[in-house]
Amino acid sequence: MTNPPLLLQGGTVLTLDANATVLRGADVLIQDGRIASIGAPEAPEGTRVLDVSGCLVLPGLIQGHLHLGQTFFRGLAEERRLLSWLRERIWPLEAAHDDESAYWCSLLGAAECLLSGTTTIQDIGIGPGARGLLQAVADSGLRAFAGQCLMDSGDALPAAMRQDTDRVLAETEELGSQFAGTAGAAEGRLRYVLNPRFILTCSDLLWEGIRDLASRRGWPVHTHALEQRDETLAVRELKGGRDEVEYFADVGLLAADLRLAHGVWITGEHLDRVRGGRFSVVHCPSSNLKLGSGVADLLAFRRAGVPVGIGCDGAACSNQLDNFAEVRLAALLQKVKHGPDAFSGLDALRLATSEGARALGLQDETGTIELGKQADLVVLAGDRPELWAAPQADPHDLVAFGASRATVRHVLVGGRLEVEEGRLTRLDLGEIYRESERCLAELIRRSGIGL
Repeated sequence: MTNPPLLLQGGTVLTLDANATVLRGADVLIQDGRIASIGAPEAPEGTRVLDVSGCLVLPGLIQGHLHLGQTFFRGLAEERRLLSWLRERIWPLEAAHDDESAYWCSLLGAAECLLSGTTTIQDIGIGPGARGLLQAVADSGLRAFAGQCLMDSGDALPAAMRQDTDRVLAETEELGSQFAGTAGAAEGRLRYVLNPRFILTCSDLLWEGIRDLASRRGWPVHTHALEQRDETLAVRELKGGRDEVEYFADVGLLAADLRLAHGVWITGEHLDRVRGGRFSVVHCPSSNLKLGSGVADLLAFRRAGVPVGIGCDGAACSNQLDNFAEVRLAALLQKVKHGPDAFSGLDALRLATSEGARALGLQDETGTIELGKQADLVVLAGDRPELWAAPQADPHDLVAFGASRATVRHVLVGGRLEVEEGRLTRLDLGEIYRESERCLAELIRRSGIGL
């Protein structure tokens, strides 16, 4: 059923368009899920008017790398580096998922995303419980790329996650076809993505199958790479001295729409190899600091023409899914790395809006407030002290350095109010908490890790 037209009336609109246009006291008219007019439109009869005077209106945030299936694991894998973090805690816990636990775990993460202003995600998925995760994404109201996490080998990988190569390829293609047939896909919200976990858990045959499947179905490939030095050393040992980008080049993955999470240790030589391809990097600053991985050089990526997105990674490593926190941290880290004038609030905010959309190939649909685009929007309350400032202050700076989930008032995805006055409209948070508590207790018992 089509929602009636909606008018966001009287806000300060941060369009995040190419000129970073800011419109003060402007109205945004939404019809059929899209932005129909900006400025002082004449609203058709039956339009609902939402007073947002004094508020900031901006594109909904985009998280380019997320682990919804790890939301239950918040605080359960502390003080470990990447490989021990995976082997000692995350993999045993993920292996214990079933469709029910994955559903509620992922819906809990989706609720946190929506309440903190995220409207689009790219999720890396899980193995066991993948169907439950995909159903949660479809039910959440989020715009999403999502898919099963693909693995068929690897040191210390639990048996439940180590699947036969041909079987996992056939299964993920079937899941992709089913996901594409959901109501959310028909609304244009949902797309399938191939999610090989990383080189250390995928055989040569699996990578070749993923390459062929991506080419045949037109699906993008989303994976972890060059996150931590220990990881790359293990990749070189496994792959005859080649690092991740060298291996992807040899396998033919650089010809795909390849989206790398982290990329902390990408070099100039890597950037020369990927120049001109459909290649993007998703920056996860909190996760990279928490696991001791390092700080990615976003300016180098941009100079090479590589689109850069941003994401919280997962609650098991960043402990929160508020993308405003990532935007702020990204800006501060680049200032430390390159100087205080090297990365502005606008630069940082683009990671989660216009540039984040380009990293996912969604630049024609979302990421800016422009006519005809999807009405994926977040409204920030203007009466919060952390957003109060002199009229001369750049509102992009106010948002990048001061906004948080506490400032989120309304969130729209495709013109539908998913959060209104700080409350979820589609999802029942109380039910999610109750079911999550029950499922988590059973999952921990199944994992056998003795927490």
